[in-house]
Amino acid sequence: MAALLYSARLHLDDNLEQMQQGTMMRKVKSKNWKKPRYFKLQDDCMTIWYKSKKTGNAKSAFSVSDVETVREGHQSEVLQSLAEEFPPECCFTIVFHGRRGNLDLIASSAEEAQFWIKGLRRLVEVVTNMDQKEKIDQYPFI
Repeated sequence: MAALLYSARLHLDDNLEQMQQGTMMRKVKSKNWKKPRYFKLQDDCMTIWYKSKKTGNAKSAFSVSDVETVREGHQSEVLQSLAEEFPPECCFTIVFHGRRGNLDLIASSAEEAQFWIKGLRRLVEVVTNMDQKEKIDQYPFI
């Protein structure tokens, strides 16, 4: 029911469709830690799921409502340290509310990065503009 309310407000554009198909990107924690991860927007359009290719069963996820903003380019310390290695148009940082650490990602192309940057920004905007009833309907167990 809640997902229906949300998805009724959210027309799936090219960015969101690409995100739902999933993308391999590099998750970066340091100059030496750059691991491929498969990222996918779930059908509820509220959850980003990702997993390690190597372990196969190690999965993680985060809610779009946990995202504060999305920064393009080398706007984090880690991505700045990799500026020589990766072009800024392929890099972006997901900044979360609260104390959760940022998520630095490198897409394999500028086009791929834009799907995620624009799509995430749109989803964050929709969540931010939800009224209280919609938020309660979206998260009935909070």
